[in-house]
Amino acid sequence: MPHPPGLVMWPGVLKRALVVVVCGALTVALAACESTENESATIEREASKSREAEPGALKLGAANKTVRVSDATLISSGGQKAVAVKLTSTAAHDQRQLPVLVEVTAAAGKIAYTNQIGVEPALQHISQLRAHSSAWWVDDQVLANQTTRAVRVRVGSGKTQSHDSLPLLTAKLANAAPGQSGSVSGVLVNHSRVAQKKVPVYVVALRGGKVVAAGRALVASLAGRPGASAPFKVTLVGSPAGAKIELTAVATAS
Repeated sequence: MPHPPGLVMWPGVLKRALVVVVCGALTVALAACESTENESATIEREASKSREAEPGALKLGAANKTVRVSDATLISSGGQKAVAVKLTSTAAHDQRQLPVLVEVTAAAGKIAYTNQIGVEPALQHISQLRAHSSAWWVDDQVLANQTTRAVRVRVGSGKTQSHDSLPLLTAKLANAAPGQSGSVSGVLVNHSRVAQKKVPVYVVALRGGKVVAAGRALVASLAGRPGASAPFKVTLVGSPAGAKIELTAVATAS
């Protein structure tokens, strides 16, 4: 069954997801299990409302029906975790400041991590998404002590702009392949006259069409003239050896 727009749940990449419902040895115990699951869902909905009410909390709002979420991947490596997701716009207009909610779950569906509160803007939003285009988005600050099982990503509605009105930035690799430490270096280039600050560069490594590593850089500033550039370096979570590197750079000012 296809997922509704703006919603996807995929198992982690480097650890196979195992979903086991423990409800007792007999079928009769299933009714009690379903009741417990319903109660847990109700509790989580109330907790989510409480989190949204906190100052600085991410407000998701209504699901964005013009953005398709795909390839959502939870990566674990060397004690670090990251979430990568591909966002594809079907809208005829450019969009800005789209909220992106991440929920990483552990056993029994318990939320082990969410970006709903206490993180920087680039880890709660994608600052631009062009009409009829795709972009990668990465949260490389997933802090979860439990063994994680899956990730759920939802996208809300942001602001709209006329077609192709957003400043264009591009990110180019300086090294053809990741270094031994799993890092990649590159150059961020401004093609507009709009100066930029705290520009995120999202990086994913694909092997066989699957995300196997991901990371993110934050470029402090970029001058407002065509051709202005700034270097960046990203240490990836995961194993990028032999993988294809893809980059997304998004403007933060328009």
